[in-house]
Parts: sequence; C-alpha cells; structure tokens
Amino acid sequence: PVVVLTILGSGFWGVGLQLVFFREKNILRRFRPAPVGAAPLLVSGLLGNWVVQIFVVALEFAIARRLFHIPWPERVGELFIIGSLGLFAFAGIGMVIASVANTMQETQVICNLLWFAFMFLSGATVPFAQLPDSIQHVALFLPSFYLVFGMQTALFGDVGLAGMLPELAAMVITGVTSYLLAHKLFRWDQQMTLSWGQKAWALPALAPFLLLGLWANLFSSRIEQAVTLYKTVWGS
Repeated sequence: PVVVLTILGSGFWGVGLQLVFFREKNILRRFRPAPVGAAPLLVSGLLGNWVVQIFVVALEFAIARRLFHIPWPERVGELFIIGSLGLFAFAGIGMVIASVANTMQETQVICNLLWFAFMFLSGATVPFAQLPDSIQHVALFLPSFYLVFGMQTALFGDVGLAGMLPELAAMVITGVTSYLLAHKLFRWDQQMTLSWGQKAWALPALAPFLLLGLWANLFSSRIEQAVTLYKTVWGS
C-alpha cells in the first residue's frame, strides 16, 4: 500500500498540480518561443517524476528492511517494471487532468475525487478481500486495482510477468494514450481555453481500463486471484 500510494500521489499531486502551477504563474509562456514545442516539457516531467519516485520507492523498501526487518523482495526486476509502468501511467493521467482543468482549485477537486476512489476501492488501503462483492466488481474498472494486484503478485505470487500481461498492457496503453492526449490538449497559459468538445478528448485515456474491466468481469478470475493472494499473505 505504501508503494502504491507513492505512485498514485506522484501522478496526481506531483506532475498534475505542477503543470497547472506552471501555467498559472506564466512559467510555461517563457518556453513558448523556443523551437521545441510542448513535447519536451511533458516528457521531461514524466522522466523527472520517474527518477525521483523510483528513488523514493527504493528508499521505502530499504527502510522497511532496515527498521522492520521485512525480507528484501525476491523479484526486484518485476517490481521495477511494474512500478515504472505505474509511474508513467498515473503521471500521464495527472497530466491529462492538468490539461483539462482550468485552475489549481479545479485540479485539486478532480484529483481528490479520483484519489479517494483509487485509494479505497482498489485494495490499496482497505484490503480487497474485505470489500463487498459489488465493490470488487467495480474495482476491476479502476487502474489502481491493476497496480495493486501487480505489486502484490510480484511480491507474494507465484507467477511471472507473463501472468500479468493484461495489467502491464493496460498501463502501457494508458501511459501512451495519456501522453498523446496531454500533448493535444496542452495549454501554454490561462488565456487559452478548451471547449467541451476538446475536453471530451480526455475520455479515451479511460478506454483501456474500461475494456480491461469488462474482460476481467466476464472472462477472468482476477477477483478470486486477488482474494486468494490476500488470504495467502495475511491468512483467512
């Protein structure tokens, strides 16, 4: 849960709010005359967030090992891949929110709504096995569920990356789609506004998880796997 909340927070409260802050303070306007466009600014935000947060996650594992004597994960490579994809995916979602929202206050409202839904309905804070059945089915549509499930599987499961291809693919598609949408909706200053039709372009960022949620509810046993994994780790 600590690692997942770190990744979620970096996307919403790091990259997203920072982009809105730069736009409100007219910092982005200073880069507009440069012949590079918006792409380098967005990519640098993604990479800068990844560098900082990967170090933070590694530090969390090191502190857990040093102070609480938690065994060091056996599948460090898998955790690195899942964590990196999660960082890019949620940072991309944060950039899309920043592109659609007009002010810092509006951005905070949207981020809070998604933050609490992702936190409490996906197993990141409240154990997934203890959620009502109806909420478990809803959780399959949330991107944070697949990050939680992937992290737990890498830490305690007995399958490799091949067993988590749907989760990994969804994060990759979401990260790429979110970046492209953030680039399309990018605004250099507050005077540039978006119509409702333009804001509707943000909806495709949710498509991978809507499709994955339908697949998981109809054809997959992800709920049973998540509940079994929780009981294996913590007991019934």
